[in-house]
Amino acid sequence: MKRKFLGGLLFGALTVSACSAPMAAPPNTSSTPDYAKSGSNLVSVTTLDLGSAGNVLGERLATVFYPTSLGIPGKGDAPSAQICTKGFSYSQSETLPVSLRSVLPAAYDTHQSIPGTRVGCDGSGLGAVPHHFPVLLFSHGYGGERLYYSNLLAGIASWGFVVVSADYLERGLASQALKGTPPPTPSFDRSVMLSSLRAVVTAGADATSPLYRAVNPSKVAAAGHSMGGQTAFDALRAPGIATAIGWAPVGPVGTPSTKPTMIIGTTGDSAVTQAKVTATYQRFSAPKSLIEVVGLGHNSYTDICVGIRSGGGLINFAVANHFVSPRLAKLGINGCEKADASPVKLWPVVQYYTVFQLKNVFAGKASATPVPEPAPGFSPLTVHVTQQQ
Repeated sequence: MKRKFLGGLLFGALTVSACSAPMAAPPNTSSTPDYAKSGSNLVSVTTLDLGSAGNVLGERLATVFYPTSLGIPGKGDAPSAQICTKGFSYSQSETLPVSLRSVLPAAYDTHQSIPGTRVGCDGSGLGAVPHHFPVLLFSHGYGGERLYYSNLLAGIASWGFVVVSADYLERGLASQALKGTPPPTPSFDRSVMLSSLRAVVTAGADATSPLYRAVNPSKVAAAGHSMGGQTAFDALRAPGIATAIGWAPVGPVGTPSTKPTMIIGTTGDSAVTQAKVTATYQRFSAPKSLIEVVGLGHNSYTDICVGIRSGGGLINFAVANHFVSPRLAKLGINGCEKADASPVKLWPVVQYYTVFQLKNVFAGKASATPVPEPAPGFSPLTVHVTQQQ
């Protein structure tokens, strides 16, 4: 029974796809290249409970990446006993249902450490910088999981954002294997994203939460990968969402919002192809921008792509045990083969433009400040920028 369940799970995994804040200074081309690096903030991580998703899928959680003040000289130092020197990390088995974690052999259980992060010795989140930061709501891809993008999300948070990555369980790993689970719908995914916003705003007003005084509910953006990009674009219909950024995104349902948008894609994507990305871009009205990275693929945005390249992870386990066809396996490792450029090369590009878009929009400059041309540090990757202001 476990073998059948895990086979279905692996099939799904292959398609992974509130106070006032100071006015943000508009970004400029001289400062933007820094956005590809870590910002000035150390990042801590905490988890929010979004309520039950039913008896089968269990609790819906959200992982939050946010600037922490603890351990930074002059910004509320904590006793050393309360701070661990190791950063946030997770193993791929942790993204599986509890009942299946022991099934994945250690050789395939890749481990991801996220630099620039810090958690308490018990794994709890440290206290946030009390600055009322803008919020970025993130939605993972189909067959994905909320932790799979931790490198990118922590990097974005280091630039002064509270980043909320929720469980979209109905299109996540477990739901792919469980028969009878209600299928995901765009409207329900949008409701999950907005519920994660309510949860982080509530936590920001709670003096017992590590997020206390860190959240600015008047500055909110959305982002997502693959199917999660559709969720981000659909969330623009909510009055409080200022902009959306899609990473290899599926397009919005119905008439697109007229709010500022950005799309980031790769020309080697075999799932959301370059033609599909261009078609989605053309549906939006200005201000909008399209960032195209030559090469790489659909899963290059994820942490697990690193493990796949080294022979680990669920996908390689599936291939080794003949759980999936060669065609489906090829889709699952798109952008993560050894012949591909390392995904670590793509992450700075995605972070660079995502942070630029957020700072630009929250500074009220979306229609006036051109999206910068690629930074020299992106070499050997080639990046093309198309925009309409």
